[in-house]
Amino acid sequence: MARILPDEPSLFESEDEDETEEKKTPENNNQQIRRELKNMLYGFGDVKEPMEDTIEELYEIVMEFINAVCNKAAALNGHKKVTLDEIHFLIRRDMKKFTRVAELLSMSEELKKARKDFENEIPLKLD
Repeated sequence: MARILPDEPSLFESEDEDETEEKKTPENNNQQIRRELKNMLYGFGDVKEPMEDTIEELYEIVMEFINAVCNKAAALNGHKKVTLDEIHFLIRRDMKKFTRVAELLSMSEELKKARKDFENEIPLKLD
């Protein structure tokens, strides 16, 4: 089992939000999730445009799972706001999920740093 040593920064302690991200409405989030589900289905060998019923059923399954995990996480310490620490605690025994979450958080941090570095670069003058 992978352990995070006390000297290492935790991937689950990042509280800062991406300031460049615009406010998302629930409707936009639903459409984005559905687009991602279509892409995932295509990536796993389905047709480019799967049936809407398939997307709807898969969306319901995903939302049930997310709600169940969030409810369990919220019940851990009675907070209304779910933190990554609670999610981390819930998936600690499922190494596939645990490593995937750690990998995604690590990639997210790398992307944030790259964006920040890119924005801070001094533009070159072309003559």
